[in-house]
Amino acid sequence: MNIKRVLKHFRRERAFRLINGRLAGPKCFSKKLYLLRKVGYEIGDGTKIVGPLFVSTNLKIGKNCWIGRNFSCEGDGLVVIGNNCDIAPNVVISTGGHQIGGPERRAGVGITTNVTVGEGCWICNSALIFADVNRSSVVAAGAVVINEVKENRLVAGVPAIEKKVL
Repeated sequence: MNIKRVLKHFRRERAFRLINGRLAGPKCFSKKLYLLRKVGYEIGDGTKIVGPLFVSTNLKIGKNCWIGRNFSCEGDGLVVIGNNCDIAPNVVISTGGHQIGGPERRAGVGITTNVTVGEGCWICNSALIFADVNRSSVVAAGAVVINEVKENRLVAGVPAIEKKVL
């Protein structure tokens, strides 16, 4: 196993333990930002992360964002969050899944995707995001986004459907 990779993983684990423990909650924003940048995440100035935070993807966050409590990024893909985005508590962004397999094992071949949240978006409480959310859109609380959300749209429901042009 590559020693650089092991050390990077170890440093990230230590940073997340600190962020999700002593620094969790609406405090110490600059310390959390510093730690996440130090372990390799690209995060813009003015972004505030509440924590706890759970990340197994590659993650890039723009400037002046708000990331709520229990934010989670799952999978092996890339998640890019644009500038001026607000993400409420308990939001999950997933970059992985499976094709449907045969009867002996329904979770078939794994797939990896990338997810982009465009500038100025608002993702409300407990939304699940599996596809891109384009600029200045709103994802309602509890929505499950499985198809790309067009610019300046409000989507809601399971699966999320367009409710309004903003």
